[in-house]
Amino acid sequence: MKQSDACVDALIDTQAGYKEGAIEMETETAFKKILVGFNGTSGSSRAAEVAISLARSLNAKLILLGVVPPLTAEAQAEGLGLEEASGTRRRLEEQLEKTASRVRSLGADVVTEIADGEPEAQIERKAEEEGVDLIIVGRREIGRVRHWLEGSTSETLVRSAHASVLVVHEDCEQP
Repeated sequence: MKQSDACVDALIDTQAGYKEGAIEMETETAFKKILVGFNGTSGSSRAAEVAISLARSLNAKLILLGVVPPLTAEAQAEGLGLEEASGTRRRLEEQLEKTASRVRSLGADVVTEIADGEPEAQIERKAEEEGVDLIIVGRREIGRVRHWLEGSTSETLVRSAHASVLVVHEDCEQP
């Protein structure tokens, strides 16, 4: 198995027509709206790259959703507050707009949105609101204790989202 083949864990509906390592989709089953959960990490940037490629090849609408999570208790205890949160939001807006500009220059249909809240809930909300066919998110390695305490956004979405979910590994090489 090539590195790029191992990079993507996909939960794709059986109607998508998986055949011998290639996904062949008929027009009526092709993904028409793709949502990318984006938080500025390398994993979400990699997920955006995969989404851009898919959206272009399928002529699908691409929705880039930036999510600013609530401040943790630890951050609040360290005195981090609104100023840091607004800085995070500003950086995320810049990254989203840069990515969207690139997508537009390639001739693809893209919209962006920034939401505040828990990433899983915001991604699911937007996916349902837009009637999204495919959600793409990045995956990164987190420690066992943190995983046990916080869980994983990608795992939660795979279990609970009403759309198909594609999880892209952070350390994946560009195809």
